[in-house]
Amino acid sequence: MKNQKKPKIAYFSMEFALSPEIPNYAGGLGVLATDILRSTADMELPVVGMSLIYHQNDDPEKAFPFATHFKSLSEKISLFIEGREVKIGVWVHEIVGETGHIVPIYFLTSHFSENKPWDRDLTKHLYDGNQYTRLCQEVILGMGGLKMLRELGHDDIDVFHMNEGHASFLTLQRLKEEGGSHEVVQASCVFTTHTPIPAGHDRFPHALVAQVLGESLPHVVKQLTSDEEFHTTHLALNMSRVTNGVSQKHADVCKKMFPHHDFLGITNGIHLPSWASPATLKVLDEHFKGWRQNKSLLRQAIDLPDLEVQKLRKANKKALIDFVNQHESFLVHPSDGLEEADYFDEETLTLTFSRRFVPYKRPLMLFKDLNRLRDIGYQKLQIIYSGVCHEADQYCNSVMGELHKLQKELRGQVKLAVLPNRNLDSSKILAAGSDVWLNTPEPPMEACGTSGMKAALNGGLNFSTLDGWWIEAMEMDPQSGWSTGCDCSGHDAFDCDDLYVMLEEILNLYYNEPEAWLQKVKHSMALASYFNTQRNVEEYLEKMWLSS
Repeated sequence: MKNQKKPKIAYFSMEFALSPEIPNYAGGLGVLATDILRSTADMELPVVGMSLIYHQNDDPEKAFPFATHFKSLSEKISLFIEGREVKIGVWVHEIVGETGHIVPIYFLTSHFSENKPWDRDLTKHLYDGNQYTRLCQEVILGMGGLKMLRELGHDDIDVFHMNEGHASFLTLQRLKEEGGSHEVVQASCVFTTHTPIPAGHDRFPHALVAQVLGESLPHVVKQLTSDEEFHTTHLALNMSRVTNGVSQKHADVCKKMFPHHDFLGITNGIHLPSWASPATLKVLDEHFKGWRQNKSLLRQAIDLPDLEVQKLRKANKKALIDFVNQHESFLVHPSDGLEEADYFDEETLTLTFSRRFVPYKRPLMLFKDLNRLRDIGYQKLQIIYSGVCHEADQYCNSVMGELHKLQKELRGQVKLAVLPNRNLDSSKILAAGSDVWLNTPEPPMEACGTSGMKAALNGGLNFSTLDGWWIEAMEMDPQSGWSTGCDCSGHDAFDCDDLYVMLEEILNLYYNEPEAWLQKVKHSMALASYFNTQRNVEEYLEKMWLSS
C-alpha cells in the first residue's frame, strides 16, 4: 500500500453513531459505520462520509442543536422532488485519527426556511415511518449526497461505497454524470449489505418513485431494480462491481437470497480504542507497544500476566455494577422498595443480553424454563437485559413488560436488572463489565454481531448461538467462549435445553475453577487481534476499493 496510490473513497450511510446526543443512528449499522471511518482516519486514508442529520422537532427550542456538534458549511444544492425545488444544506463533523488525519462526515438537511414546511420535515426523523418521506430521505442521501460532494469540490472520488441499500439512489445520479454508462458507474461503486431480514431491504412502488423523481428517473429503472417494485438492494447490487456480506456465514446467506450475484465475506470489526474501557486501554498500552497501529499484536493477550487481567476485569466489572446500582429503577419497580439483597454485587457472575428486542434474536429464551433457571442460578447469577423500544413496537414492548414481571418473580433467587434506555455510553459499560455476553439469534439470521466483539476485547466471555462472527471466532479459538444450540432454525426447545446445560457448566467454571476461567478471558481478549475495523478496512482496501 505504501507504493500504491490510495483511492479516494466516499462512504454513504444513513446512520453514523457519533455520540448518544446526535440523533443519527438506530443501532448497529451506525455504530459500525462510525467505527469504519475512525479506522480510516487512524490509517490516514482519503475518505469522506455522507449522511443525513435530523432536527427532531419544529420548535427551535426543542430541535436538535446542530451547531453544538457540527460545523455549518455554506454550500447548498437543489433537488427536484415531484417537480418542486428543495434546497439541501450541509453540516460537517470531523473524525480525527491517531496521527491527526481528518476524515470529514457531511450531514445533509432540508430544514431551511426557503423550503415548504413539508419539505423541511423530510429530514425530521431517522427512518420515518411514512413511505413517501422514507423514499425522499434516500433520494436526498444518494442523489443529493453525490451532488453535494461535487459542490464541495470532491470531484476526484475513485470509489463510492454504499453502506446498505439506503444509499443506492447515488447510482442514478452517477448515471446522469456518466451519460447513462452502466459500465462506468459499476466500476466506481461498491456495496455492503448487512441483513438477511427481508424487512431490512427497502422497497417502494415504482409509481411512487416515478412520482417523486419524475424526469430524473432513468427509463431502464425496472431493469436495475425489479419489475414488481423498486428494490433498493437490487439497484445497489446491479450497479456495483463488488458486494460483500458482513461475515463468512452472511455471505453464504446472501448468495441464497440473491442467487444472481456474488458476495465477498468481509467480517465486521470494532474500533478497538473506542470500545476498550480505561482499564483495558491501560493494560494494552503497557504490554503491547504499537498495538494501535498493528492490531495483530493483540494475539499475545493469551500471555498477559494473570494479576494484570484480574485487575482489569475487576475494574471493568466494578464500573458496570456501580452503574446498575446507581440507577435503582433498573433493579425493581420503585414502588416495590429496595432491600440490600436486590443490589448487584461484584462477586456474582453477571450475564448480559444487550441488543434489539426482535423475534429472531429470541430475547426471552433464557427464561423458557424458569424453574430450571432458578435451580441453576439460585443466588449465584445476576442478569442484565438492555434494549430500547419504540412506542409503536408491540413486540419489543411486550418483551420489556415480560422482563419486568420476571424481575418480581425471580426476586430473591436470581437478580435481574432491566435497562430501558440503552445508548452508546451504557453499551460500552455493559460490554466491558459483563462476565458473560449472551446472544441467542435464530441461525442464520445474525449477519455478524459486533457487540460480542466489544465484550471479548474487554475480557468478557461470549455465550452465543453459532451464527455470524461467532462461527469464525470459535473456529479460530474454541477456548475463547461457548456456543449453544444447533445450526438450524426452528429448534427452540433443543436450543433452550442446550443453553441450560452450558449455563450450568459456565457457573461451575466461574466459581470452582478461577484459573481456567482466567485463561478463557485471555483467549477472549486475543480475538480482538482479528475482529477489529483496522483488519476490516484493510480487507475493504484489498478486495473492494482497489479491486478492478
